[in-house]
Amino acid sequence: MSMTATAYEPAVVVQREICRFLEAARKRSEHDGHHRRRARRRHARSWPLLVSISGKPFEPDVSAALHNASDLGIGFLSPVSLLVGSTVYVKLFCYDDFCPRVPATVRHVTPTEHGFLVGCEFDLNNPDACNRAVELGRHSRRYCATY
Repeated sequence: MSMTATAYEPAVVVQREICRFLEAARKRSEHDGHHRRRARRRHARSWPLLVSISGKPFEPDVSAALHNASDLGIGFLSPVSLLVGSTVYVKLFCYDDFCPRVPATVRHVTPTEHGFLVGCEFDLNNPDACNRAVELGRHSRRYCATY
């Protein structure tokens, strides 16, 4: 982000949402037993998320469950597989109707007994993705897809 970024620029809005989310996760998370092996501490906590796969307003979200999060990215359990390299838009506070989305790039997808563990890297350096994320957040409550 540039030194002249304003509080209303999409990347700044998205960064604030990530910070708000991580603060909540820190307060409620379980101990990360693997933090010494990782560059960034992860906060493990299960809570609901909404994920827009298409990035288009009014298309159904996928309901997901947080697996863990760090300041660089997020892991969640999804009922559907996602394409590695694709951009998704995560609503970190699913009950907050007008919160901004957070763009993230899918880095890995691992099949599990109950769906897929999806690991994503937050995508703050992509202005188009940040613009889309903030635009999606301006829409009222989104409908969840049923799988």
